[in-house]
Amino acid sequence: EIISLGGAANMGSPLLLLLLLVGTVWCQRKDQNVCRKDNGLFEHEQYCDYYYECEDGVPTLQLCPNGLAFSGKNRGLLNNCDYPHRVGCPDDDGRVMGQSPQSSENCHWQYGVFAHQTSCTRYWQCWNGTATIQQCPFSLLYNDVMHACDWPDNVPDCQKHPICKDSPNGHIPIEKSCVRYWLCVGGYPRLQRCPAGLAFNPTGLRCELADNIPGCELPPTTPPPEEAEERPQQQQRPRQPQQAAPRPQQQSAPSGQRRFSPPPQSVPALAQASPVPGRN
Repeated sequence: EIISLGGAANMGSPLLLLLLLVGTVWCQRKDQNVCRKDNGLFEHEQYCDYYYECEDGVPTLQLCPNGLAFSGKNRGLLNNCDYPHRVGCPDDDGRVMGQSPQSSENCHWQYGVFAHQTSCTRYWQCWNGTATIQQCPFSLLYNDVMHACDWPDNVPDCQKHPICKDSPNGHIPIEKSCVRYWLCVGGYPRLQRCPAGLAFNPTGLRCELADNIPGCELPPTTPPPEEAEERPQQQQRPRQPQQAAPRPQQQSAPSGQRRFSPPPQSVPALAQASPVPGRN
């Protein structure tokens, strides 16, 4: 019946209808393979940062923010997506990131955690293209392979600080200071101060009574009694706080090699993306 409608000029119509029918069936089967259930979110077969959102068996292709990978419904950092290393991308099935990196200052991707260019103890956390400097807890270094703050012996590519080169886990005296010293932990110096009434012994490398350390005299915490008696009605001014010892000068690291750097005065919280691993 269909052939008689078009004559010779429409002989191709049955073939066209057949192709459309086959294509429709193929698409339905393909959708059924993509949508393992009628409703839900399902990973893309080739790319980690794409996924399918299925409603009534009809899939809609979705895209994670730049630098994030699909992690599952109601999971991850943002819009069902998380850092690729958290979801195992690339994976054993050959799935990779499908987007190209959208770089900005200190951010290789718009979202991610990246090593600092020169410091072993700091790293960048990027959110929507904005980089925020983060600080590892004391004695830990940023491991760019694990994307986490790690023990120093697990980060061999990090240059040791020159102050601790001869004693990576010891005490280093500070010249012209009786009460302050450097505590080296894993090759990284931490500024320390002896308890009140004690001074640092550069020979014994410990805090002791100042009387036992030649040439070291602690500043008085209260004025001498005779001075107080001479000026009984004059309100004493508080003693000016002792100036902190200067930070060590840092040597420039060789090209491609990071170095230790002192932490800032206010240490920001460790990023959730970088949990501190336990020692094996």
